Amino acid sequence: MTLFARLAGCSLAILLATATLAQDVYDDPPPRATEIPTEGFWPTQKMMDRMLDRILDGMADHYQLDEEQVDLSRQLFQDRFPTFLEENRAEIQTLMNQYFETLLDEGPPAPEEVAAWSQRLQPLISEFGDLIIETSESMHEYLNDDQTTQLDAEMAAFQAGMTMVQNKLSIWSAGGYDPTTDWIRATPPPPPPADLDDENAPQLSHTAHKDRWTIYTEEFIDRYELNDEQQQKAFTFLRRQQERRDAFLKHSAPEMEKVTAQLQNAETDEDRRAALEAYKGLSGPVDRLFTQLQERLETLPTRAQRRDAVAAGRVSEEDAPPGVRRERPQPAAPDETQETEPATPDQPLPEPTEPE
Repeated sequence: MTLFARLAGCSLAILLATATLAQDVYDDPPPRATEIPTEGFWPTQKMMDRMLDRILDGMADHYQLDEEQVDLSRQLFQDRFPTFLEENRAEIQTLMNQYFETLLDEGPPAPEEVAAWSQRLQPLISEFGDLIIETSESMHEYLNDDQTTQLDAEMAAFQAGMTMVQNKLSIWSAGGYDPTTDWIRATPPPPPPADLDDENAPQLSHTAHKDRWTIYTEEFIDRYELNDEQQQKAFTFLRRQQERRDAFLKHSAPEMEKVTAQLQNAETDEDRRAALEAYKGLSGPVDRLFTQLQERLETLPTRAQRRDAVAAGRVSEEDAPPGVRRERPQPAAPDETQETEPATPDQPLPEPTEPE
């Protein structure tokens, strides 16, 4: 079992048993619980300590860690995972109670219940994934080259799995949960007729979907205080890129599953490197689509908006994406009342041509 499977098996079991609903951020999710429930399950400190012991024992064998590396890993995990769980206990325990109560019901939950529950769970899952990534990067400081190669391969498998789960479960949060097929005790339905056409096939809904790309776009709009027309264009760019991304993920899902299995089952460094390269090849188009979104957004602000954003401290030179020049305000003389720099058309830059 890999490092990330062990961490997920411990922390995610606490985080929400088998729950992995939603990886993105959604419009107006319900507020988090602030009071710890007086009923329900929460592991004792001794339970957490024992689970951490089991994880470290398995990691020592899996990665051939020496005693010093085990001690460093223990300190790293103790500093991060219990803190995360305790800081979010009220919300985690509340959602855990709802999850187990639903499992004990006679029938499946309604799609609306799953959507609301998923939207609340999303920030926890997203933050936990970021914690896993940060922890793996910190481990690089004391792992040797072979151990690092193995860790990176398994990290890629973890991220590939998260990507596939995200694409599937975002549908649930948008109201696409189907009790006849998604319920844990559901009987598999018969296969659809062979003549089912595209017009009658179920469509993926993204009306409530607000993922990291949406967050980036909204933050971009806020940084430059884009007007209504510019905002409309920004969201048009966003929807176009999201549709292309989701279509690619849906098309490449079988290959992604294959590469994920190769990463998880790799026995030699050569096998891991080959699988890692295959994964990077599959994830590359998604990265390029996001870069295209960034480039399109950068065509929208006018020069005046760029100057205002820099002057207000909303944009710095360090934040500028590669290849994008931001105007810096020029200091005016004490007796000047108008700008002294040459007048330039207050128009956005042209939209870049989309690469084939």
